Amino acid sequence: MTFVGCLALAIGGVNLGMPWQLAVIAAAALFIVLLQTIGRRFKRSLGSNDIAFWMISTRMLPTVAVVIPIYVLFQQLGLLDTRTALIITYVAVNLPIVVWLMRDYFMSIPIELEESATVDGASWYRVFWSIVLPLSVPALVATFLVVLVFAWNEYLLALFLSGAEAQTLPLTVAGQYGTRGPEWWYMSVLVLIMIIPVIGMAIAPGTIHRARVARWRYQGL
Repeated sequence: MTFVGCLALAIGGVNLGMPWQLAVIAAAALFIVLLQTIGRRFKRSLGSNDIAFWMISTRMLPTVAVVIPIYVLFQQLGLLDTRTALIITYVAVNLPIVVWLMRDYFMSIPIELEESATVDGASWYRVFWSIVLPLSVPALVATFLVVLVFAWNEYLLALFLSGAEAQTLPLTVAGQYGTRGPEWWYMSVLVLIMIIPVIGMAIAPGTIHRARVARWRYQGL
């Protein structure tokens, strides 16, 4: 909280006309002073559970509460109506869900497997790629599908950030009623085009898994 407050003061000083170098130095000095005085009174440290809760709390925030600042940000950067803005926004919005789900799954993997590999001489990099990551394939697939559905069906952020050049399918479907009128046959085709990739992504993991099982059984025979 001290760091966030000092950062806010530095940003406010720059907005009021203070040179940014002086604002950064003053904020850093104030942060050090507060950390050595007020910070010593708080003994509790920031743990991984606190960080995990903070990340998921950002996802609990309603999208309508942050869409205007996001719009202004990309307007100042000149990235409105670009795929880059949509990619950055969707990654930032859905990353807390990925971290939260995968964190719980990683914690459920027995630590004895990793310790046995390290005893045999494997590095932590080798343990992750050869043991932890293969065991996490079901969680990775499930998380991928959840995030895909969230990003694929998102409407509000795409409405503010995209236009004619980087329009998503939900906006295209919603815009047909205003431009063409109630042409339900045309909208039905667009909806089918929209849901086919998601259905294919949902069916693909099970199909690949059954193909692998059949191949293993055939090789076993």
